[in-house]
Amino acid sequence: MVQDVVPQILQFLTHAVPAYDLARKLVYAPDLAGLADRVAEFAKMTNTGQLLLSRNDLPAERAVTIILFMAQLAGKMGRRDADALSIEEIATGVGKAPKTIRNVLVQLQRSGLIDRADRGRYRITSRGLMGLEQSMKEAPKQGGSG
Repeated sequence: MVQDVVPQILQFLTHAVPAYDLARKLVYAPDLAGLADRVAEFAKMTNTGQLLLSRNDLPAERAVTIILFMAQLAGKMGRRDADALSIEEIATGVGKAPKTIRNVLVQLQRSGLIDRADRGRYRITSRGLMGLEQSMKEAPKQGGSG
């Protein structure tokens, strides 16, 4: 199985190429599959590629980053043409007014968590992915103990 082989290859490379271990520690590579598993509790994608939050109790900033992550994932899966969303698409997915979304986008852009892909369209940045990954690891799961 791939899951069994990859760790063995990484271990071999760590011993064969000491710089690889150092680079692996310093280079950020998002765990898209792991993040998708965590985000699945909060958001869903329709067969047509529409992105929707399944929970409405999230802060607007987190809701927007989740929807933009889902857009990136949908783009990588071939479900959407682009990994960027318009303000209207974000507002629909998040379930908030476009004016609220505009205000949130300004804050997220200033923080470097999202960027403007082109006129009126936004996408999550690597920094945004890193922040989302960290916040999802820290967030307690619904219905779980703890």
